[in-house]
Amino acid sequence: MDNKTQEIYINLDDSGKLTSNEKISVYGGLLFFSKKEKDKFITQYRSIINDIKCKYCHCSADNCSKKCPEIKNTNIRPVDKRRIMNYIKKYYVIALIIKNDDVYEHIKNNKAAKGRFTDYAIRRLIKETIISLVKSKGLNPNMPVKLIINIDQQSTKSNGYYNLHDGLVEELKIGFNNFNYSFQIKPVLSGDLELDISYQDSGKSYVVQAADLLAGTIRKKSLDALLSNQDIHNELSEFVDFKIILP
Repeated sequence: MDNKTQEIYINLDDSGKLTSNEKISVYGGLLFFSKKEKDKFITQYRSIINDIKCKYCHCSADNCSKKCPEIKNTNIRPVDKRRIMNYIKKYYVIALIIKNDDVYEHIKNNKAAKGRFTDYAIRRLIKETIISLVKSKGLNPNMPVKLIINIDQQSTKSNGYYNLHDGLVEELKIGFNNFNYSFQIKPVLSGDLELDISYQDSGKSYVVQAADLLAGTIRKKSLDALLSNQDIHNELSEFVDFKIILP
């Protein structure tokens, strides 16, 4: 058997907050199956951004690189967003949609509880994504896996994360026992797992900037579907490859 390490890059950002004042909160992300694929995405994404960024500031094309604001979901024009989304849709997109009204009030009203729920939700998204890839033969669970996760650092300021690294290692590689209900959750991966989680400044990370645009788009489409009693899965099927809805 070929023991070559399989690489998975997951890049996440959030949109909306887990509060009673908002009906939907979202994590959206891009997944790459190799460093080569990730670098190819960055090269083309940067080219698109460089082509449009001077529309968003008052400077000439020769000197606008340091003066233009970061292009985000909150400030991008529809025509430019369509162009970028048409490019992003060529890659593997994942989504976590949280229906805030279905989350207990004591969780939404307590910062620590909200942080633990967010940690749980992200772990669920990543674990279920990995399981889906194993089922579709996109990932061999018996071969070594290197999992690199990049998350926008701004997300941590409101939610916090409760040892996301160890929780993912436990669920993906070790498995765990639920002593209250006397059953064991088996690990997802049998081969070696190398896990790296980093919290990045979106201003310096094109993959996290892309995740920001994705998260905002996913949230808007999910909210529109919820308010019009449409199926969220159907509304996102055009460009989201894998999604979970919680709770």
